[in-house]
Amino acid sequence: MDSPDILPSSSNSNVTDSNESENLHPPKSREDFAELRDQTIENFQKPNLPNVNVPEKIIICLDLCYDNENSLYRLGDGTTFTSVKMLKRVLEFFIHSKHAINKHTQFALLMLKDEPCWLLGFTNNPKDIISVVDFLTPEESSTETFDFQKIFQILKHEIKIPEYSQGDCILPPPYVVRMIVLYGRSNCVPQIPQDDPYFIYLKKQFYFYIDILLSHEEDCSMYKCEEVYDALQDLDNGYSYVYEVSRNATKIHDCIAKLLAHPLQRPLQKNTDYSFGCRY
Repeated sequence: MDSPDILPSSSNSNVTDSNESENLHPPKSREDFAELRDQTIENFQKPNLPNVNVPEKIIICLDLCYDNENSLYRLGDGTTFTSVKMLKRVLEFFIHSKHAINKHTQFALLMLKDEPCWLLGFTNNPKDIISVVDFLTPEESSTETFDFQKIFQILKHEIKIPEYSQGDCILPPPYVVRMIVLYGRSNCVPQIPQDDPYFIYLKKQFYFYIDILLSHEEDCSMYKCEEVYDALQDLDNGYSYVYEVSRNATKIHDCIAKLLAHPLQRPLQKNTDYSFGCRY
């Protein structure tokens, strides 16, 4: 028996359906087609990697330094958090959420103060890393620059990245490695040595990613917020997600939620679209 959905309808009904269809799907402009074409070309230019939710090994680089202890995040209920405490808060949300998505996700902790320090090796138990984070104490920033070369030296001894083979590109790797930098200083400019041999090696690895969340002061005229942000961009090899937020509690939670996306399953950051409903 024919379904009622496909039975012939009256001409008036056809007119109504047509009008509704045009309202729901307005004609695409040349600019829309050009944007789609550019995004398609960019995605084709990406390496041919398996689109699989393989386990992640995530290195959390948590900055424990602050510029102004009186600069606070404020929630809707009036609760306030210092910048370091807010980074700890969103980090806890991130860890629990990633573990819920894939219980094989592993986390390691690298602390950033005047010097970086590897505190905890990879574990898939959220309680292990969160308990360490809870006991970390913030301190006021006392330097004008931070040398990321020391981080690269630590990574060289602590991580192993799966090799990418062009012939086996359709086979998923056992895992991918991602470093998430939660940076909270607005007067301490990162130094990213582009000629560092291991950093050059990292930028060529298809199964290694660096994402960045910068939490900075509101009054950028009094701080070096723009210099810090521009310097952190040097960590991007073209596939990073980079976010910056001032003292906006809602936005920093939005940003950490966007970092939940799996590196093998997300588009380029500039092609992301978080709006609801049909775009065209």
